[in-house]
Amino acid sequence: MNLPITRAAFFAGLLGLGVFAAAPDAHAARNADAERYVQEHATAALRTLGDRSISATQRRQTFDRLMEQFADMPRIANFVLGRHGAQLRADPALRAEWNRVFQEYSIAVYEDRLQSYNGAGLRVTDSVERVAGRDVIVTSEIQPRGGGRAQPVQWRLLRNGDVWKVVDVSLILEGNQIWLAQQQQSEFLAVLGRNNGDIRALMGNLRELTASMRQRIMARNA
Repeated sequence: MNLPITRAAFFAGLLGLGVFAAAPDAHAARNADAERYVQEHATAALRTLGDRSISATQRRQTFDRLMEQFADMPRIANFVLGRHGAQLRADPALRAEWNRVFQEYSIAVYEDRLQSYNGAGLRVTDSVERVAGRDVIVTSEIQPRGGGRAQPVQWRLLRNGDVWKVVDVSLILEGNQIWLAQQQQSEFLAVLGRNNGDIRALMGNLRELTASMRQRIMARNA
């Protein structure tokens, strides 16, 4: 099985909830708590990627831990399967295996794509509450090391109790704003549709992609 990965879809293993973010009300309130969450966790992740005072193994372990805390990985893993997620509810062993494989893939995507921004600065510039205190879009920009044009990034967060988690992200790719979760789901559903909904076949392909990304990351860090 071959999984077609476009540039946008390759990013999209990072995060997802499953709906495009609707245009916010121009007068909607900001949420300082959500803004602080993004500022703290995204900055820590970028700083870790650029930390040459620790070994590559330590960097990866720290980065993985930060991303597990930052993003709602179980929600994402279920979302990207769309209707095929019902299989996970019927098979706990499959669910556990899928969550593990997808999380490893997602974090590898994030590390691979953010590598060029390691050590860069992130600045939160705005936020909009879609649902007061519960559903927020935070706007930020990542400034590359050594200057250059800042990369705008938007983060969608949901709060469960007192805990915020990122559930979707948008980037400007080739001049277009793309909410990545939708693209990832589309790619996965296309693959599953060609394989009679075989999640284990999809997992095999994701393992190959993860291994390839890890090799690339290790080569750059050598």
